[in-house]
Amino acid sequence: MICKIGIVGLMSCGMTMGQAASGPKAVAPVTPAGAATAAAATTNAAAAIPAKSYAFDVISIRQNKTPMQGMMMGQQSGPPPFGPTGDGYHSTNMSLAVLLMTAYVPQVGGTAFYTQDQIKGLPDWFNSERYDVDARIADEDRAEWQKPGAQLPMLQAMLQALLAERCKLAVHREVKEVGVSSLVVAKGGPKFKVTDPSVVPPPGIKLPWGGVMAFDPGKGMMSFYGASMASFASMMSSSVNGGRPVQDKTGLTGRYDIIMKLGELMMGPQQGEQQGGPAAADPGIAMGSVLQDQLGLKLVSEKGQVETLVIDHMERPSEN
Repeated sequence: MICKIGIVGLMSCGMTMGQAASGPKAVAPVTPAGAATAAAATTNAAAAIPAKSYAFDVISIRQNKTPMQGMMMGQQSGPPPFGPTGDGYHSTNMSLAVLLMTAYVPQVGGTAFYTQDQIKGLPDWFNSERYDVDARIADEDRAEWQKPGAQLPMLQAMLQALLAERCKLAVHREVKEVGVSSLVVAKGGPKFKVTDPSVVPPPGIKLPWGGVMAFDPGKGMMSFYGASMASFASMMSSSVNGGRPVQDKTGLTGRYDIIMKLGELMMGPQQGEQQGGPAAADPGIAMGSVLQDQLGLKLVSEKGQVETLVIDHMERPSEN
């Protein structure tokens, strides 16, 4: 169900990662800023960083064994705390997937982050163990950290260095052509508005790749504020397209507020279905109607290049 995947999948709790697929083409790692390098396809995570080798000055990682409460939609009192701070980064009681998905993003394919099917070779403990991470930047990096547009590439570089140092992470990227769904603008144009940066969005989950995701289970609504179309396409891959990659081909380059009324797609099976009554509508078909009727978008099946992040080596983080 969308609500379950939106919270559990996106927050990287209980992600199911498969083994490396066969046959894809290896590509050289690239920097967080997007500039290709001439490095070999397999690299240590610390290699893919901006010109200056940014790294956190102080790092604390400790396993958190307290029970997770309220992660399912309608039960949480608020989103789990994670993300950049004024002087660094923190996450509490979270899988290391949060760090990994922030540190590494696809360089091809028109998506904003790797879905669970695009990360291969993770160790078994990765899905079940949770950690508290607190990291602080060096005083000399504070001015740059505050500049618009500078914090994200700095954060990605620092998280890559952290994972390399504390988890001995080594990765490479692979690209292959597969069947995808392209997100395009339907006839009549988009039916959502450009984000007004002067308007504070409602409370929700601040996404590592930008924007805020909010839920209203009582009204069956899921909303994105300040979202790029690439990030929205990635969310569609994760939640409603059966794992088939969704790639942004809308040509829309801004940030947008996208509000969807999902009804039973968010609320879950109807009472009649639970008691053996008629099955609910196919979620893929239902979401297609939501995209076209509410948002002026549609999915088109075609072939496309999809990038996979392959974990060559990863150890449990060394604690301090």
